[in-house]
Amino acid sequence: MKRTIKSESGRSMVEMLGVLAIIGVLSIGGIAGYTMAMNRFRANEAIDMANKYASLVFAQNQTSLARTGAALADVPTLETLGLTTGDLEDNNLAGGGSLEVLPAGIVDDGVTVTINFTTEGVCEAAVNILGGVVAGDRGTADNCAEGGGSLTTFFRQS
Repeated sequence: MKRTIKSESGRSMVEMLGVLAIIGVLSIGGIAGYTMAMNRFRANEAIDMANKYASLVFAQNQTSLARTGAALADVPTLETLGLTTGDLEDNNLAGGGSLEVLPAGIVDDGVTVTINFTTEGVCEAAVNILGGVVAGDRGTADNCAEGGGSLTTFFRQS
């Protein structure tokens, strides 16, 4: 009687490890992409809120100039302007940072706003979104560090 050896039809350990390695590399790439997208989203949110804030502060300043001939004595808070939402409490942006207006931030054609970020990634994303063109006589940009950072930029209102 002749014995035949049945061929195995499974996967080898090396093949399984190769598949796991490929899945691991793709997962790391996906997580990195997700993190970058969230940082960009938070930076966009902060810049959008700062722009809205600057527009409202500028409008109030123009109204004050027209009525009394004098600029605003105090820069209004976000709450005063009605910009607080569930995501924005005590000037804090959801995961993104906080907003401040520089003491002498209102000028003839716009408002200088400082955005403080809680993470370096969001700060760097904001600098990239603004194209790095925020430096110069109207603001500074690159204070991004491990624990966060700040971005001071000018929002022209013309």
